[in-house]
Amino acid sequence: MELLTACSMIREGLVEAPYKLKPHTILKAYTEKMVGDPVFRATTPNMLRYITARRAGAQILSRLRRRSY
Repeated sequence: MELLTACSMIREGLVEAPYKLKPHTILKAYTEKMVGDPVFRATTPNMLRYITARRAGAQILSRLRRRSY
């Protein structure tokens, strides 16, 4: 399910949020955002610093591996 389809289904009440997206869908959305949005591109170095921090990295990995919310 693509990101926009998921958003519209949540808005219409067909699916409950938070909805777990597949990693490739998230990667595609972030890549498109990085290419097309100069503000997002400027904050990318800060995101990378946050992700590489030991505690933050562990939290992100645990959220990615979570099976349900």
